Amino acid sequence: MALLTALALLCGVLAAVLALSTPASAADRRGDLTLTPATGTLAAGPAAVTAGDACPAPADPAQPFTKGVLALAGADWTVPAAPIADVVPAAPPGTAPITGAPAAPGAGQAPLLDRLRELVPAGPLDGRYELRLFCATAAGEGTTYFSRVIEVAGENWTAVDQRATNLVVEDDGAGRPAGEPFTVRARVQPATATGTVAFFGLIGEELVELGSEDVAGGAAEVTATMSAEVNSSFSVLAQYTPADPAAHTPSQVAAMFYAVPPASPSPSGTTPSGTPSGTPSGTPSGTPTEPPTDTPTDGTPTDGTPSETPTDTPSGTPSGTPSDTASDTTGATGSSGGSDGTGGGTAGGSGGTLAATGTATAASAALGALALCLTGAAAVLQVRRRRAGARP
Repeated sequence: MALLTALALLCGVLAAVLALSTPASAADRRGDLTLTPATGTLAAGPAAVTAGDACPAPADPAQPFTKGVLALAGADWTVPAAPIADVVPAAPPGTAPITGAPAAPGAGQAPLLDRLRELVPAGPLDGRYELRLFCATAAGEGTTYFSRVIEVAGENWTAVDQRATNLVVEDDGAGRPAGEPFTVRARVQPATATGTVAFFGLIGEELVELGSEDVAGGAAEVTATMSAEVNSSFSVLAQYTPADPAAHTPSQVAAMFYAVPPASPSPSGTTPSGTPSGTPSGTPSGTPTEPPTDTPTDGTPTDGTPSETPTDTPSGTPSGTPSDTASDTTGATGSSGGSDGTGGGTAGGSGGTLAATGTATAASAALGALALCLTGAAAVLQVRRRRAGARP
C-alpha cells in the first residue's frame, strides 16, 4: 500500500508538470469569507458574500482590482478554481472589503450546482468543499482570495468553521547553487494553523522524503541538495497535515527550483604584485672610445672611417612578465524559478511549476504511464480529503 501511495503521489506530481508547464503565481489566502445567509440551496447558491479584509495593492498599479470573483476550489492544486459569478463591490476593493450579491453567471462561469457536478459527475454530492472569493481585475485575473468551507447534504449547503488551508513553497532567497544545500520553506495559510509539513523531492524516478517538520509561526522548512547541473530543476512536493482536522483541512502543493552556477571564489591575482625584474641595467658598452686617427694624405679619404662600430646592444631587456594574473573566470549565468513558488517559487505556491530532474529515460517512462498515474493520484487525493472531512 505504501508503494502504491508513493507511486500515485509521484504520478500526481508528473501530472502537475504537464498541467502547469509554465510558471504560475502562487495562490494567496488573505482571510475568511462570510456567506449570507449561512445556509441555502445548491440551486440558488449564496445570496451575498463578504471578504474578511480589503484586497491588497495589485502587482501592477495599472491593473487595479475592480471586483470579486466567486469560485469553487478545485479538487487539488493541479485543478484551477472554477468561477461561479462576479461580485461587484460598492467601494474600490483596495479600500474596503468586497461585499455584495453574486451576479448571474457570465461567460466562462456556471452556477454552484453545475460546478459541483463537474467535480462529482454522478451520485450524491454530500461532503465538504471550498468557496473562494478572488480579488480580480477587469480582465478577471487574480490570485489573492478569501475562503469558506461549505458542507453539502442532499440539495443544501451550510457554511462550517473548518478552514481550508493553502501552502506556499519557496526557498530562503539566498540562491540555489548547483550541487549545494539550500533551504525549502512551506508557509501555511492561515498562519494560525498548526500541524506538520512533510517534504518530498523528485530525484530521478523516486519521490524521496526530505524531512517532516512541525509548523512554527505558520511555516516549516527543511534542507535539500540542489541538482548537480546548472539550469537543471529540483522538484519538491509539500504536504500539510493539520494537528486538528476539525479546524483545518490538509493541503499539498508542488514547486520547482532551478540550479544556478556555484559562487566563484574571488580571484587571488587580479593585479600584478611586482614590477618587471629585467629592466635594462646599463648603457651600450661598445661605443667608439677614440676618434679616427687617419687623415687624408692626398685630398680624398681612403681609409678615414672609424674602425670600430658599436657591437653590443643593450644586454638587459626585460626578461620577466608579471607573475600573478587572475586565474578564475565567472561561469555562465543560470536561470532560477519557482512554486513558487514561489516562488513561488513557486511556483512555488499553489500554482507552482514542476519538472522531474531525472534522465530522459525516466521522463519517457513517466509519460508512458501517465494515464495510470493520473488515476492513482486522483484516488489517493480523494481518500485523503474524505478522511479529513473534505470532499472530493
